[in-house]
Parts: sequence; C-alpha cells; structure tokens
Amino acid sequence: MKYKINPHIFSHTYKRIKPLIRSKKTISFFSLTATFLSLSFFGLFAIRPALITAVSLVKSVSELKEINNTYEAKINSIIKAQNEYEKIRGALPLIEKALPVNPSFPKVAIGLEDFAKKSTIEIEQLHIDNVSISNLPHTGKLQRLGYALIVSGDYESISNYILHLLNWIRITSIDSLNYSSDNSTDSANLRLTIKGYTFYEP
Repeated sequence: MKYKINPHIFSHTYKRIKPLIRSKKTISFFSLTATFLSLSFFGLFAIRPALITAVSLVKSVSELKEINNTYEAKINSIIKAQNEYEKIRGALPLIEKALPVNPSFPKVAIGLEDFAKKSTIEIEQLHIDNVSISNLPHTGKLQRLGYALIVSGDYESISNYILHLLNWIRITSIDSLNYSSDNSTDSANLRLTIKGYTFYEP
C-alpha cells in the first residue's frame, strides 16, 4: 500500500518556521543550545576521566607526603640515637667489662686471685658456679654467676680485699661474710668465708 505525501504540508510548515530561522535571537539560542550540548558531551567523555585522574593524583601526593613524613621521623630518630651512641661510645668498653654478655668465669677467677695478691692474703678455697660456655641466646635479662671462697690473712689485709671486691669494675654483690679465727697458726690471722655473685647479660 503506497502513501502519497502532500507537498502542501511541507510548504506550509516551512512558511511557519521561516521567520524563526531568520531571527537572530533564535539563531543565537540554537547556537548556545548546541554549544551547551557539545560541552556536556565533551565533559562526559573527556573531562570526567581527566577529573578522576586529577583526584587520584591529589590522593597519591597526599599519601606520598604522609609516607615522607614518616620516613623523616624515623631518620630523625636514627640520627638522634646515633648522636647518643657517639656520646657513650668511649664508655662502652667499661660497660662491657662491668656487664659482659657471657659469664666469663675465667676472668672472675683471675680477678678474685689478683685481688688476693694485691691484698697479701691467701685463697684457701675457691668455687664458681657451673655455667654453659656456649653462646647463650639473647634474653635481655640479667643472669647471675655465683662464687664462694675462703681466704685467710690479717684483719687489715682482709679489709683491703673486701674493698677491692666492692670497687671491682665488674658488677658484683656480696651475699655473706663470715669471720673466724685461724686456729692452724699462732698468728692473729683471720679466716673469711665470702659468698657472692656477679652478673652477665646474654
């Protein structure tokens, strides 16, 4: 079935819109509308991804600044710790002697014998607790190394020996001191039993 279009309809419609097409206001309106639609289309497909990228970059910059501040704080802490270390570095050998990382029981025995020679007394008996000679795991806790000895000598010499123990660079503690007369000789010598302990920190 064929439809026949009446040409008078187009002619009539054209005559009605012809004044609008010739109007400058109408043309400006259509131009603005077309521009707005074009910008909307461009913004939807072009500007939006750019804005998303810009927001992501701003977020990344903020995160990087936060990370940078964290690293700067850590670096400052390391520098401060290094400065503190430099202040005490000269004293570290003394600290290691005062509180070694292992029992070092031979040095304890040598120290006790050396003090006896300096004080001109005699060590009759010496006992040091048994300890492991292998490297102990780091615990961060003080460990004790006990010792006991019997010495003999005059009162002044024994007093000097006790002073040597108290002034020992290695940290030590005396648990007990028991005096008795030395009946094996006719001299005025005394016999002293000492029990104490020293420390180490593995």
